[in-house]
Amino acid sequence: MHVSFDDLEMLVEAPGAPGNEYAVADRFAELIEPHVDSVSFDAMGNVVATSEGSDFEIMLAAHTDELGFLVEDVDDDGFLTFHMLGGHYKGNLSGQRVRVGPDGVLGVVGPRCRHYMSDDEKESLPESLRIDVGATSPEEVADMNVEPGDYAVWDYGVSRLGNDRITGRALDDRIALAILLAIAREEDVDATVHYVATVQEEVGLRGARTAGYSLDPDVGIALEIFPVDDYPAGRKEGVNATLDGGPVVEFGDGTSEYFFGGVIVDRQTRTWLRDAANATDVDLQHDVMLTGSTDATELQQVRGGRHAGAIAVPCRYSHSPVETLSMRDADATAEVLLAALEREFPSRDDIRRPR
Repeated sequence: MHVSFDDLEMLVEAPGAPGNEYAVADRFAELIEPHVDSVSFDAMGNVVATSEGSDFEIMLAAHTDELGFLVEDVDDDGFLTFHMLGGHYKGNLSGQRVRVGPDGVLGVVGPRCRHYMSDDEKESLPESLRIDVGATSPEEVADMNVEPGDYAVWDYGVSRLGNDRITGRALDDRIALAILLAIAREEDVDATVHYVATVQEEVGLRGARTAGYSLDPDVGIALEIFPVDDYPAGRKEGVNATLDGGPVVEFGDGTSEYFFGGVIVDRQTRTWLRDAANATDVDLQHDVMLTGSTDATELQQVRGGRHAGAIAVPCRYSHSPVETLSMRDADATAEVLLAALEREFPSRDDIRRPR
């Protein structure tokens, strides 16, 4: 099975800052509609695309939002002040191009000139950055159809590298949306499958909470990227998952070493995915992510609870405008999930207990 690069390009072209994912959601709905029985939007903005089957229901979730910026104000000289949306690293901001507002006005996050920096400033992260759209006054900004409350995203597309690797912004989580499209084109199973494009994952898993509550599936799986550090500037020790190592099935994730605010994946779900990988001769990787969480957290806990987990494509330079991953890993992730859909699912009546 191959994940379509054309699908991915179209999804990445659409801007989708948290709270403003409509263009991405519309694109996903348009692409998946021919391959499912129904497509709908909920009040939160989630897309629910359903292939009808038996009473047993599974939800596959990938999020539409990307890291972005919220314009807070326009100063007297026409510069935009902003808040960061999602888990940014400030070192990625300075010197970047962005697209602002409903018309995608080009702007730059201007770095302070090095010639005027102190020695300490040269070695520190930038503060008090502004977006420069070329305006000289608030009135000129307004004439560009940009105002406080608007959103911005990095001005990057997706490009091919060597060895079937790709790079670009918003691969977290547009690659997972492209995987959902690949599966929907091939899937023909007995169960009811909900392909859900969730909103506002980067700011607290908000869309997954509402969609999971409304659908109340028997099993919930989040499709994600998994941040890896397998490059020379990365960690010297403790590197586990790598590019081209295959899909990552998480043991768990959370916002600290104590797994706060995350998910601990039950053994039945891990076994179900592992058996599917064995059936397709795909090598899996297992790891934990202790610096964030996924939609699987909400899918596991919401309403009465259910078996839930996350399967992810390894990704370098995550939460940056140059996220990098292997299309081979993406293809393998789609193969494993398709094979899992054809196997017996963990039963909702089978409580979280080792067999």
